[in-house]
Amino acid sequence: MMELLAECRDLLLKLVEKHLTPKSLDRIRHVFNHYSDPELLTHLYDPQGTLWPNLGKICSGLNRMIEEGKL
Repeated sequence: MMELLAECRDLLLKLVEKHLTPKSLDRIRHVFNHYSDPELLTHLYDPQGTLWPNLGKICSGLNRMIEEGKL
């Protein structure tokens, strides 16, 4: 998962680098680096963990966006 997130970050940065300020690009890096943290991902995907319900909400939201043609 960490590798996929890093790849997504790099692709997004390539798409927007000519349109955003360095500060905005750093924000993108910060967000992706936060969400690709191994400890966070371990807690998120642990069915007994406190973050497990959040994973369900994220997936539901993404599915809804796909169904609505927004993603």
